[in-house]
Amino acid sequence: MKYLFKTLIIFTIIFFALKLILFIFDTGHTVTYNVGNFKVKEELKTKDNNNYYFSLEHEDFKINFQINQNYNKSEKIINKIEYKKIDGYNCVLPVFKNGKILTDVMCLKDNTIMYAHNLNNKKIDDYLKSLDKYGYNKEDYQDKADDVKLSNTQTIYKDNFLENHYIAMETYKGLNLFNGNESNVQIFDNDVYTKPISFFTDKYYIVADYTDTYTFKIFHVINIINGKQIDIRSYDDISFDSYIEGAIGDDIYLFDKDASKQYKISIQNESVEEFNDKNSLQTYNGKWENMTLSEALNEKTFNNYYTKDIKGYDKVDKVGNYYYIYEKENDHYNVYRSDIQNKTLKTYLFETTNLNSVIYLDDTIYYINGNTFYYHNNYGNRKIITNTELQFNSDLSFGVYKK
Repeated sequence: MKYLFKTLIIFTIIFFALKLILFIFDTGHTVTYNVGNFKVKEELKTKDNNNYYFSLEHEDFKINFQINQNYNKSEKIINKIEYKKIDGYNCVLPVFKNGKILTDVMCLKDNTIMYAHNLNNKKIDDYLKSLDKYGYNKEDYQDKADDVKLSNTQTIYKDNFLENHYIAMETYKGLNLFNGNESNVQIFDNDVYTKPISFFTDKYYIVADYTDTYTFKIFHVINIINGKQIDIRSYDDISFDSYIEGAIGDDIYLFDKDASKQYKISIQNESVEEFNDKNSLQTYNGKWENMTLSEALNEKTFNNYYTKDIKGYDKVDKVGNYYYIYEKENDHYNVYRSDIQNKTLKTYLFETTNLNSVIYLDDTIYYINGNTFYYHNNYGNRKIITNTELQFNSDLSFGVYKK
């Protein structure tokens, strides 16, 4: 009897150990199931930080969307789908496991999804009130943060700051850092109004030594988490007639137009090395490609999100399972998201006045619109920082790192 009991204990331990191993090394799943009148395709990729991708297929339409939520790799996490057709819109609200609401009501019309918080429609607003039985509240998707004035030019919206997101904003003498506590890093003694040789990548900000006149040898590097500074020295004199092409991780690539040379600045190794001369120039569009001297002199930059899959827009980025589509309208760009499995269906997200300001961080997108730095996620758009200096100097840039 004791032998059988010990054997049972051993097999129980082995069983749970195997389950733990399978859980740790499980890379995700793809399952299909029905919820009411909807066929649901659910895909989880654990390497994408618990991003769940969904396709909800109704007999009349199909909706794709994503959430970022840790359900311990559970399957079939949508329990109910509320649906109603209003004013030509097909409006859908998925209710997730444990009764959670993780996205605003999605309303589809003319092959474009609009979140309810971006619509001004009385009939839809009246319908939304009926969803409070699920804990849905449209105000949860409205920006209600109080502003805190830091100076004559700068206002922050502290309530909107996200945990473990570290934000840095250029100033004329250095950086302002925002990560729960505001701090300032002074790099230069005097104001430098334009710093074309500067760049944010990963958790670092890099800038040329603008105390020199025609050439320089020192790059100042700031860690935007803790504000610590290191200086990286080049053996060569680098012309101020240079530009930063882009970065891969924390390696930054620069082209010196005077010398017709590419340089690689490695923050990890604290080194500056010649990368290519004018006879073997390269650029990066998801992979290394040859580049002509003429392209380099015209300041061709890297496109880490390059894609040829969708054409006819001002800009298209491919990030994970999504395309981000930028379409010009008057003085701004409307930004849409499209799923790689359904390119023609677009979801409207926000508008931006600066194509080069957009930063993708998992399920959060940071961007500039006018004088204000925002982010977008499944809970709508939120203001972070307003800086009236952007009216006069659009070269002031922002960086964000998620720890």
